[in-house]
Amino acid sequence: MQTELFKQEEEDTPILNVSDVTREIRKTLEYKFSQIWIRGEISNLRSHSSGHFYFILKDSKSQLKAVLFRGDAMCLSYMPKEGDECLVFGDITVYEARGDYQIRVKHLMQDGMGSLRAKFEKLKNSLMEEGLFDESRKKALPSLPHKIGVVTSLTGAALQDFLSILKRREWGGSLFLFNSSVQGREAPTALHKAIQKAMTWDIQLLVITRGGGSLEDLWAFNDENLVRLLAGCNIPTISAIGHQTDFVLTDFVADLRAETPSGAAEWISSAFLAHRESVDEITNRFLKAPKYFFSQKIDRLDFLKIRLESSSPISQIERQHQYLDEVENRLKTYFRHRKERMVDKLQSLDHRLTNCSLQSTLKKGYTYLKNEEGKILSKASSLQNEAKIIAHFKDGIRNLRVED
Repeated sequence: MQTELFKQEEEDTPILNVSDVTREIRKTLEYKFSQIWIRGEISNLRSHSSGHFYFILKDSKSQLKAVLFRGDAMCLSYMPKEGDECLVFGDITVYEARGDYQIRVKHLMQDGMGSLRAKFEKLKNSLMEEGLFDESRKKALPSLPHKIGVVTSLTGAALQDFLSILKRREWGGSLFLFNSSVQGREAPTALHKAIQKAMTWDIQLLVITRGGGSLEDLWAFNDENLVRLLAGCNIPTISAIGHQTDFVLTDFVADLRAETPSGAAEWISSAFLAHRESVDEITNRFLKAPKYFFSQKIDRLDFLKIRLESSSPISQIERQHQYLDEVENRLKTYFRHRKERMVDKLQSLDHRLTNCSLQSTLKKGYTYLKNEEGKILSKASSLQNEAKIIAHFKDGIRNLRVED
């Protein structure tokens, strides 16, 4: 039966390895369970030497592994403790090496704000279903805003961080400040009025910002009327509330969410810096253009001058003089070499003649005979008894007489 099933399905069913299956499960979980809140009790808490925390989040029926990395832990005002009831925010993922699914914790707090969190989620889901958070209704931000409104508390640290970054980056636009309380019972109304006032001004971008705090501290930015006002705002908006792990409803309805007030200032000034660099580059090229143009013309004139000088009668005469000098040198060299070769040849002939002379032969131990008439005797048969002959040696001659 199993063999028949294998034969039947083997052509249509792909065979995956464990890594492929685990990877696909991870992708599915991360896509479906992203940025969620979970309530549970911390158990088996371990602090690693690297600064990471590992623990189990559990309730009465189930448990879930959790990891809090050092970078996220450093941003928390509360450190997890064994047995604490907590609210955890993060993403579900899979540790592929062991095939364990876990929550990668980005933020956690002691459970005491449960009702506020539930209210937040309820309102968030309601507005989301209504379409207030849809990307299609959001406005495009200006690429180079130079008139910017900021709604925040004039005494807050968020404004100082925002301004210091713009100043450090030498941002050159105009800033309009709309003061409002950003915390407490009166804050939603104050924020509402400040935004309405900003909408009547000639500005290109509106930034709503404040520093970090607890869920209760940031609750003014979850006000439904404020969210609806931002949704209908005629000015592109940026919501820069709290820290990276803080989320409020204005973040979802604004045209852009900045993780921090400093992040909003960096976004604004980055476009300005890029534009300024582009303008500086164009200016430099424009200023260098005349110099480059005249430099090219001067080079061209120098080239033509050289060509003209090389074609003049004087230049041609000079070239002929040079040619004659070269011919003269070549002739001198030729005759010098020829003379040297003739001298060598004469010396060789002289040496050969010297080696072949009678005197040279006599020096080698030879001698020759002459008769009285001075004729050289080369045969013994030509000698007669009692005849007088002259013998020539290397050091002189001797008179001899022939005897049998």
